[in-house]
Amino acid sequence: MTASRKAAARPIKDHPFVLKLSRSIQLDDADLAALDALLSRNVIAKKAKDLIVEGYEYRVLHVVESGFAIRYKLLHNGKRQIVNVILPGDIIGFPACFYEYAVFSVTAIGDMSLHQVPLDAFADLCLSRASIATALVWFAAREAAIYAEHIIDTGRREPLERVAHFLLEMLARLQAAGCASGNSFEMPLSQEGIGDAVGLSAPHISRMLGELKNEGLIAVSGHKVTVLDMAALQILGEFRPAYLGRTPVPDRRR
Repeated sequence: MTASRKAAARPIKDHPFVLKLSRSIQLDDADLAALDALLSRNVIAKKAKDLIVEGYEYRVLHVVESGFAIRYKLLHNGKRQIVNVILPGDIIGFPACFYEYAVFSVTAIGDMSLHQVPLDAFADLCLSRASIATALVWFAAREAAIYAEHIIDTGRREPLERVAHFLLEMLARLQAAGCASGNSFEMPLSQEGIGDAVGLSAPHISRMLGELKNEGLIAVSGHKVTVLDMAALQILGEFRPAYLGRTPVPDRRR
């Protein structure tokens, strides 16, 4: 990874990570200043860069400003299971940083702009800004809920339902980070990547996307996916977005 200058054009309140925090807590000027200091070191990760390697020790976190990565497990037979897609506003290494060694690998699937955060600086922020620390518990809880839904996907949902659920989850997460336009978003994964996330082959994914398009539920143009019939797609995928939501943290500073 290479260091870069901190982008001055984006106010800290508009950073995807801060936007996600703002959905559960009311950030004051002191909170924003602390977050601005925390995100002071920028690095660029090129496509296919390994950010975390399973089994290796690491001492830093990376907060994603832009770009995408995959968190995955590579099996001995060469098969890959993507357990989650990392989006702008997510933290690479959290909550897995509580383990001595990495339990999953993380690889960039395109060029990424990241903020490198030492673990001790992250811990200091949590100790000094209790509201932010409490909101970060939601980050960990949401991650666990996403994994639980993915287990249901591969274990019980039919292929078409899996793909519908996956598309809606991506849309909801990108909307929360301010990275979607209405009901449209740029799909960061190839059909093979989607297959590795939902447990299907690339040709199977192609057929499922074609079926969703033929039913008038989605439109696909290049990498752009648009949900045309939100209600019908949610019913098909049994998608209930509550697991991506949060309970607002009470403001106890008053």
